[in-house]
Amino acid sequence: MKRPPDVEIAATVHADELRFECKPEVYVGAHADSPASVEHVSERENLPDAVEPGVTYRNVAVRWRLAARLHDLDFEDSSHARNDEES
Repeated sequence: MKRPPDVEIAATVHADELRFECKPEVYVGAHADSPASVEHVSERENLPDAVEPGVTYRNVAVRWRLAARLHDLDFEDSSHARNDEES
């Protein structure tokens, strides 16, 4: 069983109209001083993955979520130990 993320950030944006003058360059990343697992998800309504310059998009929504989990060997070892005891 996975434990909850150590850090989670989520945002939702709604717009009646949205227009791009040029194609945006997007980078999503997360950095940690320790080994970690990262997951990010975005969902769009009325907005394609590759937007076109000069096109007006209407009634758009974007939901975005990033979750990060530090690799905690002590937690994983104790989790395995509990599972062994339950067997």
